Amino acid sequence: MRAIDLDYVKTRHHYGRGLLLLLVLAALLLQGGYYAALQQQVASQQQMVARNEMALQRLQPRATAAVAPALQREIARANEVWARLNQSWPQLFDALEAARNNEVALLEVEPDSLRQTVRITAEVKRRPAMLAYIERLGQQPALGDITLLEHHVNQQDKELPIRFSLSAQWRAGS
Repeated sequence: MRAIDLDYVKTRHHYGRGLLLLLVLAALLLQGGYYAALQQQVASQQQMVARNEMALQRLQPRATAAVAPALQREIARANEVWARLNQSWPQLFDALEAARNNEVALLEVEPDSLRQTVRITAEVKRRPAMLAYIERLGQQPALGDITLLEHHVNQQDKELPIRFSLSAQWRAGS
């Protein structure tokens, strides 16, 4: 005997869901392809920019060689100023103060920090006071190699003072 079909409501095939799923998958594939194409364009643009930058660097003249001597002069000037500022000024002034007495009038002090020398001009009434001052300067630890450069008697002054100049080696850091 044959089977009796008692299904009064026929089942319909739902192709809509499958079709929608296929459309979503197709859209995703298209988006993926578009993204890959954009990535390839970006990579090629980056390569072109890198090539252009290299070509530009080759075409530009090198300015560093012309700047280097000027920069070296600036560095030398800065080092000179630094050397002048970095000297042991308190030690120099302490040495001058320790060597002074009432018979010596200190007129001028010309420090040369680059050569580490100091030129001192002073005036005394008597020659022994001048020699004693030079000897006291030589005993100072901040000064050394004292050399009398010149001395002369001022004939126009009635007291006949002796003006003298001396040079001393300025010992930094002593």
